[in-house]
Amino acid sequence: MTIEAVTKTIGLILAPVVMITACAVILNGLLARYASIGDRLRLVNQERLNLLELDLSQNRFKADRLHELDCILPDLLRHHHLVHDVLVLVYLAILVFMLDMLVIALAISTLISWLSQFVVIVFLIGIGILFWGIVLIAHELRTSHRSIQFEVHRTCQLCRKSSSNSVNK
Repeated sequence: MTIEAVTKTIGLILAPVVMITACAVILNGLLARYASIGDRLRLVNQERLNLLELDLSQNRFKADRLHELDCILPDLLRHHHLVHDVLVLVYLAILVFMLDMLVIALAISTLISWLSQFVVIVFLIGIGILFWGIVLIAHELRTSHRSIQFEVHRTCQLCRKSSSNSVNK
């Protein structure tokens, strides 16, 4: 191989490398989100278990909070599962981009014409997988925002009920 051919090969391999780097940046944010949701799940579950140990018949506020936690837990699990699925998709995209680098090297070293078309197809598959992951995380973020709003509004309502009950006594 000539110097020009080696330079061209390295240049061709850079596109998947840039995409792998982009995936790594995305993964950092997703892993932080995944851990955050997991921590929140553990806290909500622990609060729920603590409330179950109490006699809730005497305290309506705590009974309402337990009901709220029973609604929050499945929602948090859905978000955790969705972020997990996105993480799997991004890791799969990285795998496809690595495969694309291998196909590029094979196409250049063997000079098989159909392999050059396969390089583009594999690259587009990687882009498609990453695109689907971004669509799913955008959906998760949107629904997460609504869940947080519901939880805060519900808690504010419980606080108002509790304060009005104490004023009436």
